[in-house]
Amino acid sequence: MTLKISLVTPQQLERCLPLFQAYLAFYHVQQSDADCLHFLEARLRQHEACLWLAEDAGVTVGFALMYPGFNSLTLKPNWLLHDLYVAPDYRGSGVSRQLLQTCQAHVISRGGGDIMLQTAHDNTRAQRLYERNGFVLDSEFRVYYWDGKGA
Repeated sequence: MTLKISLVTPQQLERCLPLFQAYLAFYHVQQSDADCLHFLEARLRQHEACLWLAEDAGVTVGFALMYPGFNSLTLKPNWLLHDLYVAPDYRGSGVSRQLLQTCQAHVISRGGGDIMLQTAHDNTRAQRLYERNGFVLDSEFRVYYWDGKGA
């Protein structure tokens, strides 16, 4: 495998779309191609996200999508690794590890900070990846979610 990981520009989003749709399907979510492209393009153009694409011999095999933020407790940047997805045929080949390490290197290159992520309780494969790469399960804070409906 000859893996190439590159930062995606808005003009390259079409190449990411099949994997992004597969990621959504993994979490039982449906969105139109047009809505996905519009959303991702807006995030990239407004510098509200970084999107990396992993390719093997020109075939898209994975992506990672991070959003920047800030941590008031550490007074440093805080990045949300919201999406990390690898095509099923490439799982276990090191693609996810390389994408994760690319995200970590990006944070370091920007002066440091931390990366926060979530995964499903039953996604033990991803949990092992994160733990092997220095991530620890938060035991201090409880995460709550508000979906904005009824507001």
